[in-house]
Order: sequence, then structure tokens, then C-alpha cells
Amino acid sequence: MNSTVAIRDILPENIDTKKLLVLLRNRILKANNGKTALERGAAVREAFPELADSTVKLAEEAMKGMLVLPGTGPELYFVGNPPKWTFNPVNDNEYTFHLNRMHHLKTLAEAYSVTGCLDYAEKALKELEHWIDTVSCPDIQDEAGLCLPENFSGLSPWRALEAGIRGYRTWPLIIELLANTPCFTKDLLEKILCCVYTHCRVLFCISPLLWPKADHNHYLMENLGLMSLSCLFPEMKDSAAFLAHAQKELDRCMAAQCTPCGGQIEGCPSYHNGCVFWFAMRVVFARKFHMEVPEAYIRQLEKMFIHSVTATRSCGGNFPWGDSHIAEKETMSLAAVACYMACGDPKYLETALYVYPESTVFNDIRDNLWRIPDPAKLKTLMDQAAKTPKKPDLPLVSWQKDLDQVYIRTGWDHDAISLMTACRSPVQNLHAHIDTGGFDLTAYGDTLVTDPGIYTYKDSEDRKHFKSAFWHNCLTVNNKNMWEYLASWAYGPQKEGHIISVREDPGLVSVVSRHHNYKPASATRVLALLDSRALMVIDEVAGLKKGDSVQIHFHLDRPRIRLTSMGLCTEGKDRSNMELLCSPAMETCLEAGKISTANDVWHDSTLVHLNHRVEEETKTFLHCALLIPLRPGQALSCREFHQERREEGLFISCRLGENQDSHQLLWNGRTLIKL
Repeated sequence: MNSTVAIRDILPENIDTKKLLVLLRNRILKANNGKTALERGAAVREAFPELADSTVKLAEEAMKGMLVLPGTGPELYFVGNPPKWTFNPVNDNEYTFHLNRMHHLKTLAEAYSVTGCLDYAEKALKELEHWIDTVSCPDIQDEAGLCLPENFSGLSPWRALEAGIRGYRTWPLIIELLANTPCFTKDLLEKILCCVYTHCRVLFCISPLLWPKADHNHYLMENLGLMSLSCLFPEMKDSAAFLAHAQKELDRCMAAQCTPCGGQIEGCPSYHNGCVFWFAMRVVFARKFHMEVPEAYIRQLEKMFIHSVTATRSCGGNFPWGDSHIAEKETMSLAAVACYMACGDPKYLETALYVYPESTVFNDIRDNLWRIPDPAKLKTLMDQAAKTPKKPDLPLVSWQKDLDQVYIRTGWDHDAISLMTACRSPVQNLHAHIDTGGFDLTAYGDTLVTDPGIYTYKDSEDRKHFKSAFWHNCLTVNNKNMWEYLASWAYGPQKEGHIISVREDPGLVSVVSRHHNYKPASATRVLALLDSRALMVIDEVAGLKKGDSVQIHFHLDRPRIRLTSMGLCTEGKDRSNMELLCSPAMETCLEAGKISTANDVWHDSTLVHLNHRVEEETKTFLHCALLIPLRPGQALSCREFHQERREEGLFISCRLGENQDSHQLLWNGRTLIKL
């Protein structure tokens, strides 16, 4: 059944497109406190001239059809002029998705607002019209009236997620900023409105079938798009039903996706921060169009921001768990800007500026400046916040039980040691990596033993490596992943895995996790921060048989390694380094690795693989590795490290630091005890 609609079918009899254009322009003016697009642009340039210049620079590149998209690498790439919307020249699905989200058209509209140059407006609207004319919506229903969700879940510019993102992030701002220009005619409005209505039908009819449990970030964005479009065009047929549905489903998204601890259920800090932004945007739209938001929703949003702070490395950036970025993208800074936009409280900006430089926060502001009613007020608050950043007043140990994640740090300062670990299987969804029991460690303002990041969503050998256990700080048995990697978005079945306990004792914070993905073997890991200066990694694997093997993997964020008398040490000039000690019974293999800071960007690293083959009849493997962060220029810290299996468990002793302080510990199979 064809998805096209006619304007006469979606507008009341007493409203034609000429009248609708007047109503739209008046509504936009009222929603923006009586300020025209050019007045808003002038306010942006006055408060943030550098960000205005940056917007114009990006717009100039877009005028030439030059963009940076997934699969193109970090350099500008010619996408066509007008863009070839359905062409995928780099063989990366994300290229098609991102191009059809039309962020560059939003930038062109913003550049018009800043400069008053109609060339930008004309270019944006011509490309928008070209897309409407050439990219047809698939059938929403069959001849029997049954919905066809499969038409909106694959590689298509009309994937429901892209419809949602256009609906909340790009099209409303393009329309707002350009509706009063000469090139925004009633004929163009007719085309736009018919296409907007089709977007709303997709989001209203199809999205609930794709995400019946409301438990995915896609569904959140899709309902945000439905809300935004129905607010912008209340005259449109079914607009009231669309809005009521979106509001109800956004409440359901909050209930389904936000845990009691405040984490987003996917457990990926980047996506968590994205969800804080998306949940906050519901509040922004509600304020703009004078609607109420439940108080419980606001309280959960505050909890989510606290989790954003917790999930931030001491040195800045996310703990890159699962499909999370390492570079400063979708970080707590974005969550802070979003919460400020929603609530107007400067505390969010103050917290972000305690962790991040102004440039990072400004970058998140730039993309959202035209959503902020008073840029001058924001600039004043930013200047004040930069002078008085707000140190987080939160616990140094956070066990997110619903996510099976633990965050530990020695302080909230930039050079504090920070550690994240998680053990949750089966996984929530396929943004998770094969890294049960893994960890990420930073110290002294730098990354040391890290998660490799995303690099790509493309189904490829790179995606397989970046998701595999062998590239994470994990343990494997018989050189096998914990579960089968089938494709970029497909895993085999997984078995149970959880955080078992978290203990805080004087001079010792320990986390115990256990999973059964190597059944009949079970893998127990203890991560213990000792004396706020070293990390002990104790692994116990029970249920092994003779001939089995155990591997322990460490992904070190340095390309150069030197061997020492008791292990190895990274060599990063003028950087913090990592001393790694292990049992001499372990075979050590080094492999060149990659760590990705952003999509399509990586740098050299080193993978350390420790291997032990079970030759004796004992069926339990026990081992302790000692990881000691070193400040730039600091000499090796440990001169004695010993581990011994005793009847009561694994006995460990070491001497650390300039004074060679002695430490003795016992792992008894349940608890790590400092003797």
C-alpha cells in the first residue's frame, strides 16, 4: 500500500498551505520568545563568536558537498552536490544513515541565521526538497492493512531511527530557521508537511512494533521525533494522537531504560550520555511548547546525570565500555549541556568544567546553540562556571548493581587513579562487547590499560577484533571467546555472569565477579586497588581438565614495551606508564594492537597475552597479576612480587613504592584479605 499522502488529507478544511505558513511562522516566533531567526543568530554571534565562525566554516564545506561521515575517515569526503542519498560508496551502512539524518542541512540553516546569507538557506531547502522528491518512503502497510516493520529496520534512509532523528534533531530547526525566508514557499511547505506526516505515521505505527518493550535508545529517539514534529505542526491530522502517544511512550522509555541506580540499561557510557541528552530534550520541547513533564521523570534524569559523572574517567572522557567513544564525544559534557538546557541550573556546567576544558563543553554547546533561548545568559554562566568549577561530591566507589558495573577512583582530581569493571551476561543488546570481567584503568591524567573502543560498526574483521575478548582486558579459556561472535550485530548464546561483591577495607578496595561462559568451567576474577597505588588482578578458573589452557589478556595503551626482571613495562615518553608483573609460569606473548578514539580513527597499542596450559591433575587455575601505574619519569616501583598456592588459598606478597612498603594478601576463594 503506497505511503504517499495528499495535503488535503492531512489539513482541516479551513486551513490551506498559505494560511498554514502564516500559522507556522507565528508559532515559531512565539516559541522563540519573539525572536526571528536572524535575531537569534545575532545573539549567538555576540555571545559565542568563535562557535558562530565554526558553524559558518562547516556550512561552507557543506555548500561544496564535503562532509565527514562514518567510513570516510577523519578527512572531508565529497558526498555529491546534491548528495547521493542512497549511494554507499564506502560500504559502511552508517554512512548512509548519517547522511540521511541531514546534520549538514541544519548547519546550513544555522549559518543563514548567523550571516543572513540566503545562499545557505537556498542550499539547505533545495537539498531538503531534493530528498523529499527522490527518496520515497517504503510501504507502511500491506494491502490487508497490516504494518510492515521489516521495511523500516534495515539499510534505508527510511529506517525508523533515521525518521526519528530527522524528526527531533534536524528538520524542526531547519524549518524554524528558514520558514521566514523567500525560498520557503507554500508549495515547499506542502511537500514538507506531507513528508512530515509520513514520518509521523512511521514513528506512530512502526516503531512500537520494532521496540515493544521500549528498552532501546532507538525507540527513545523515535518518540522524541514524533513529539517534536507533532508540536511543530499541531494542525496536522492525528497530531494530537501522535503527541499523546509520544509523551506516553517517552515515560515508558524512562521506566524501561533507566535503572534505579540511574544507569541506562545498555551499560555503554557513550549511549548513556546520549540517552541523557535525548531524555532531556523531551523536557526542552515541553518547556518550549508549554507542556508538563512528570516530576518522577525529572528525578530520574537527575540520577542519570550522576551516573554520567561516575562513568567518566578521572583523566576525562568516557570509560569506553561496549560501543562507547574514547574521545570527547557523547561524554558527561553533553549530558551536562542537555541537563542545563532542560533545567536551567548552572551546576551541570560547573561539574562539566571541573573535568573538561572549555573547548569540549563549547563543542557540545555549538551543536545545540539554537535550542538555547538566551545565549548571552549561557555565556555569562559559562564564564562564571569556568572560574568556579564544581568538584563532584559523590562516593569514590559506585556499584551499579542493575548493570553489574563498578566504578572506583582514588579521588575526583584529574590525576587520580580510576577503574571500571563489569560482568554482565547475557548482554542487554549488541552494543555490548565480549568482555565479561574486563576492566579499564587510567592514572595520573592518562590512559593505561584500556578498552579498545568502537572503531567501526561495519561488519568486518576490524569490528570482530574490537569486540572480541582477545582485545579486551579479559580472561579466556582454550583461546575461545566467551561466546560466539557471528557478525557485527549477532552473537551466539551467553551464560550467566555477575558482579558478586564489592568491599571497601582500609588500604584495599576489591571487586569479585564470576561468569559461566566456559561451562563447565567457571571464571572468577578479583580486581583489587591496593593502597591507592596498584591494581591486583586475581583469576581463578574452576572446572578445568588436563590439557585445557587459560589466557589472560591486557590491552596496554602504549606501542612500546620493555621487558623487566619480573614482567614488563610500557615506554611512553613524557607519559604515565604501567608496570605489569605476573607469575613466571605464564607464557608471555606480545601482539600489536589498535585503540580507537573515534569512528574510523585508531592508534597503535600493545596486546599482552599470558598463557598457561593445565598439565597437572588439578582442575583449578589460580593467578595474580600486579599492575602498577607509574608517573612520567618514575622508576619501577616493585622489587618483590611473590604468589604461592596454599591450602587456604592464593597467598600474595609484594613490596611497593620508594619505601618498599610490604603487603601480604590471601585470596581464599570468596574474599581477598589483607594480612
